[in-house]
Amino acid sequence: MNTRQITGIIIHCSGTPDGKWFSTQDIDHWHRERGFKRDEASRQRFNSGLHAIGYHYVIYTNGAIATGRSEAEIGAHAQGFNSKSIGICLIGTDKFSLAQWDSLRDLVCILRRDSKYPNARITGHRNLPDVHKTCPGFSVSDWLADDMQPLSGHLFEAES
Repeated sequence: MNTRQITGIIIHCSGTPDGKWFSTQDIDHWHRERGFKRDEASRQRFNSGLHAIGYHYVIYTNGAIATGRSEAEIGAHAQGFNSKSIGICLIGTDKFSLAQWDSLRDLVCILRRDSKYPNARITGHRNLPDVHKTCPGFSVSDWLADDMQPLSGHLFEAES
C-alpha cells in the first residue's frame, strides 16, 4: 500500500535513439553507474532484479508498460521532487511510437482516476523549477492541452 503523498506525475524520456529498444534492465545499469541505489527491503518486495532504477514506470517502444520501483517507494528521477512524485520514462528522446503515446495517456489516466492521485500535477522533468534539462523532448503542457493526443512532429514512424 502506498502511504506517500503524491503531488506530481513527472514525465521523462530515456535520451536514447528514437525507436530503438531499451529495457528496464538497461536503465537500471545506467542508474547504477550514476550511483543510484534502491533500499534493500523495497527491492526485495518489488522487482528484486532491479538494483538502481529511479523510475516507477517505463514505456517501451512497442507501448508495453514496465515497472521499475513500486509506487510506495521514493523514486530517483527528479532531484528535490522524488518524495512526492511518480516518475514515468518513455524510451526515446523526442519522437515516440503511437503505442507509446497511447500507453502514456492510459497510464496517466489510471494514475489519476479512482482517487489514486486525482490532484497530482502532470509535468515534464524539464518544466520543474530550477531544472535545466530537455527531458522529455516534447512539451507536456502542450500534450495535456491537446487532450493527451500525440504531438505533431513527435510521432516516430518506423521506416517501411
